[in-house]
Amino acid sequence: MADQAPKAKPRRPSLPAPAGPAATYGRRIYGQPQEPALRTVVVMVTLRPDSAAAVLKLVKKHHLSRSGAAHHLIRLGAGLPPLPPLD
Repeated sequence: MADQAPKAKPRRPSLPAPAGPAATYGRRIYGQPQEPALRTVVVMVTLRPDSAAAVLKLVKKHHLSRSGAAHHLIRLGAGLPPLPPLD
């Protein structure tokens, strides 16, 4: 019995193949080109206390998410018109 190979662990079942492009939900289908998602840009920032206070003020006043409030402040700083509900 000492010369028997250890049992192999059972393999986990793999994910089923997606039904079509609409069912991929962001998972990459290899061999097909990736399309950018609505031409968006993801930005990560660290805010100073005065900027964070301005973001939190907008969050509270207009019932926005923190990222939505930061988005509005970035638009205003870039000279772009504000979006609803701040327009």
